[in-house]
Amino acid sequence: MQNYDDSSTVDFIKPPFDSINKISRTPLGKLQIRGPVSTDQLASCLLTDGLCCFRQPCRQHQALVELAGQPDGLVFTASLADKIISYVSFQKPDYPWWEKRCFPNLTELGSIETDPAWRKMGLGKNLLNNIFNNSEFDYFENYIVMAAHFVQSWDLKNTGLSPWAYRKFMINFFAKYNFATWETVDPEIREHPSNILLARVGKNISESEITHFTSCCLGTWK
Repeated sequence: MQNYDDSSTVDFIKPPFDSINKISRTPLGKLQIRGPVSTDQLASCLLTDGLCCFRQPCRQHQALVELAGQPDGLVFTASLADKIISYVSFQKPDYPWWEKRCFPNLTELGSIETDPAWRKMGLGKNLLNNIFNNSEFDYFENYIVMAAHFVQSWDLKNTGLSPWAYRKFMINFFAKYNFATWETVDPEIREHPSNILLARVGKNISESEITHFTSCCLGTWK
């Protein structure tokens, strides 16, 4: 099995900016799907007012600009002109359980958010299809992409769903992009029974890397 003790010395290799750059026509104008976007590109746009799930739009915008400038930060957006109405972000996991268990071929889908006014238009699906089900963009086939989902960040109020119903929705939604649930003893995920850890194993990931990821999830590797 690969030695992961020196994994911190391995550089994270980003795909080129705008590896994805597509235009779709909508009733409200031309929708642009692009990414990963640069800090300058993000700084020249604004987040719509509805993108407030994690923090106020202006603060979330600044956080995304900073993330895009990080060595391991990737941001993909759906926008109308200079207004971002949906985005997906990735970075190396940085919260306690995973920060010390991270390895070169692991990354995290940190956030996905769509303005509620646009949720019926499938923007999240459009973004994820371009990122994960795109024959012209196979970057994530070289990674295990984990996605930790916490009940406190779910939009239970607007959807009217219970935590368990929302959990099921999330599992089914991400299954379309080859994410599956993984058992874990991560204490933050175990804080609430509805919290879930999902992960997508890229086609180029070895069995030893899968075994290592499993041992990290279960706390048998330290």
